[in-house]
Amino acid sequence: MKYDRPISELVRARRSVRTYTGGPIEPGTMKRLEDACASANAGVFGEGARFTVVEKPFSKDQPVGLGDYGLQKNPRYFILGAIKNGDRARESFGHLLEQLVLKSTELCLGTCWMGLFNREFFAGFQSSDDELVPAIAVVGVPAERPRLGERIIRFGIGANSRKDWKDLFFLAGFDRALGQEDAGPYAEPLEMLRLGPSAGNAQPWRVVKELGGDVFHFYLTKVKENYYKLGLHNIDIGIAMAHFELPARERGLSGGWMVVDPRLAPPAGTEYRVSWLGK
Repeated sequence: MKYDRPISELVRARRSVRTYTGGPIEPGTMKRLEDACASANAGVFGEGARFTVVEKPFSKDQPVGLGDYGLQKNPRYFILGAIKNGDRARESFGHLLEQLVLKSTELCLGTCWMGLFNREFFAGFQSSDDELVPAIAVVGVPAERPRLGERIIRFGIGANSRKDWKDLFFLAGFDRALGQEDAGPYAEPLEMLRLGPSAGNAQPWRVVKELGGDVFHFYLTKVKENYYKLGLHNIDIGIAMAHFELPARERGLSGGWMVVDPRLAPPAGTEYRVSWLGK
């Protein structure tokens, strides 16, 4: 997926929007968003994927609810997607949908991830037995000012706060923090990862860099039991992967994703998911 603005700008500009004008997306903007959706057709590990933009205005007095989390106001458009099931399908899905979220940000649209939503509301979006629909994103024209309820939600989950480097990134194992000087050219991709969104701002990602090489192992830490059981932490790892890979490639840092468990000794509640092998 191509971007016309630096990824770092988009990452810093993106925020979860829960208050929209309810107005239409301009046709030219919609075409660019639909083209981006069409390009998001394969997951990190080759899983078949498909995304589309659906217009489905929501009214609170209708018989089928959108969902409880998020308190969306005037939502009109949604990015819906499905991916073929697999061991890392949720990570791949998060990786793809976050790229579309960042593209939407570039197009001056507001977005909000929803991992908890009423699937009956989107009954018209059909998926096959071997596909997953792990999450959706609201997309639309953001209101100029968030309403009070949205500001309270953001304050309650600490939406603008992020964990420190020493709590997220490690060198050679989990007993030594990774400093920015040790990260070398990957310091900026790791910072973009640190700023990424996650369900309930749980920030379940942990990354271990190998000594003497550009190899980064991504781990999932169980922060909230219900999010873990629903696979939302796995989606968050996919978001982290996108925030790491996009700025890395933008800076000419080549590499790829593989499942090569280094068999470290992670803390309790922490499990290996995927690795970036730099070249």
